Amino acid sequence: MRYLIIITSLFMALAFGPAWAQAAGSDSARQYVDSVGQQVLTILNDQAEETSKQQSLRQLFTQNVDMDWMARFVLGPAWNQANADQKNRYLSAYKNYLLSRYTQNFSDYAGSQYTVTGVKAEQDGQYTVGMKVNSPNAEEKETMAGYRLLTENGQFRIIDIIVEGVSLITTQRSEFSSVVQTSGMDGLIQQLQNKTKSGRA
Repeated sequence: MRYLIIITSLFMALAFGPAWAQAAGSDSARQYVDSVGQQVLTILNDQAEETSKQQSLRQLFTQNVDMDWMARFVLGPAWNQANADQKNRYLSAYKNYLLSRYTQNFSDYAGSQYTVTGVKAEQDGQYTVGMKVNSPNAEEKETMAGYRLLTENGQFRIIDIIVEGVSLITTQRSEFSSVVQTSGMDGLIQQLQNKTKSGRA
């Protein structure tokens, strides 16, 4: 169930149009995440089929999450060691993995609510927005989460989620480093592709 909580918590910070993406400090970061949450809850509570919901969330995810930035960060030093073909195949595999993992299995989270708990300005134009998520239909009713936003060209982009103090991209960076050390870059790409096909979290 922790996996489902991470999915739904990330949904709370995914999708909002460019009209709210103008970066103007902590207040704008709070407004961005708060407004995002309202739109995502609308999708989750819709009576549409789950395949339709997943399609909508995939589109929102693609528009608002900086998957290229995340892909390079979680790969770490291995990114500079990879050749051009490996980089292209890895970027494709990583994006498909994220889209598959974090835009499904959300039916238990209809009726969820959230509260923005605070905003912290970080270095390099980044902000961390804290949130408490209440999910009455899920196994774990309450989750503390945080969302790292990057401002670039006057727009917010999501680059990380922190659930109960654990960073998604930091965890992935450690896991990917271990795989690259034991199986190489091609081995990591293959594992991402296999997990996406099999539907494993």
